Amino acid sequence: MIFKTITYVYALNIIFIFNKDILIHKFKFLPYLIVFFYFNSCIDPVSPEFEFIEDLVFIEGFASTKEKGSYVSVRKSKLEYGVYETETIKGCSVKFINSNTNLSISLFESGDFYYPPLGFKVSPGETWEVEVKLTDGTIYRSIPETSPNSVPIKSINAKFKTELEVVKDDKNNNKIIPGHGVLLSFDDPEEIENFYLFRYKLFEKELTCKVCYGTVLRNGKCIEPEGVPFYFRFEYFTYGCDSECWKITYNDEITIFSDKFTNGLNINSYEIGTIPLYSYQNLLVEVQQLSITPSAFKYFKTLKDITDNTTSLNSPLPAALIGNVFNSANSDEFVLGRFTVAGESNVEVFIDRLEYSKQVVSGAGYVRLYPEVYGMPLPGPLTYFAPCIETRNSTAIKPEAWLNNLND
Repeated sequence: MIFKTITYVYALNIIFIFNKDILIHKFKFLPYLIVFFYFNSCIDPVSPEFEFIEDLVFIEGFASTKEKGSYVSVRKSKLEYGVYETETIKGCSVKFINSNTNLSISLFESGDFYYPPLGFKVSPGETWEVEVKLTDGTIYRSIPETSPNSVPIKSINAKFKTELEVVKDDKNNNKIIPGHGVLLSFDDPEEIENFYLFRYKLFEKELTCKVCYGTVLRNGKCIEPEGVPFYFRFEYFTYGCDSECWKITYNDEITIFSDKFTNGLNINSYEIGTIPLYSYQNLLVEVQQLSITPSAFKYFKTLKDITDNTTSLNSPLPAALIGNVFNSANSDEFVLGRFTVAGESNVEVFIDRLEYSKQVVSGAGYVRLYPEVYGMPLPGPLTYFAPCIETRNSTAIKPEAWLNNLND
């Protein structure tokens, strides 16, 4: 990647150096350029204005030593109706390529992601890269990366805290939120340096499989009802699931660990994430402990350093976007994102929240149930249920580690 220098004229005449280590941060769905800069003299800190650039390509991917741990997302930045956001690029040809054997694995498109065939996993010590071909013929490749060995997790524990975190309420007053901290224990190998990235996803029983805002559900689609009296007003309708369904959510913080000062030691009760108590429903936490390369660790550490001071409880996942992916025909193009090959260990913990139900802080991220009711002036037939759709965020397949509890 060729280094570039872009000069922005501000009141302070700051010169920004724009190179391949620059990161882009998506904050409140607004991607802004985050740049390193140098000052010619001591000045008071100010909030700089950043320039948004459209049609930047974002490629994020993982190839894991565990089945179902690998995926690729391909997006681009855009400005729509005055809102800065990213959208998925559909119809790409995506491949994982073994750099040693030239074995090529084609990924299939599902929703906003590309996945390898069921059963795919890499082996420790194998070197892989990703190739993404857009519909216009543009080809992006990644620098080859070798998978480290995975490090087994010894134990996992969910510890309840009456004061998990403090947030601001609608009146800007401090509000104490209870919840659980997720703690891992593992033995760090002594023979080499190890770098870790921790991710987790949460499974909860889904109460509503469809929400229609300003519309009603008919024949599987949200449509505007005809003939509704002017005096009858509704904001939305909710529809229950016609079968068992689980909602899947993903952590939005970056948790990394280096054994620089703990090489070869037993790591006990290391907190990799927190889960606020916003629901009384039971919860399954599935944790990924990813052993990553030093360059991947540097990438995620820089991202973490940038985003830790800007993220909030409800902010979207920030993304550091310039990494090891490049345009094979145009070295001047900034290709944002990273392809990471990782050794994965995972473990689950089931949290029975019934005993904490009186401490639940309600109303955050949950839609109040509002079903259609007999007698409402709505076109028939009234609808009460919707199917559970298999997506990245929902599934009808019962997680193996889910426990059968009386309150499910």
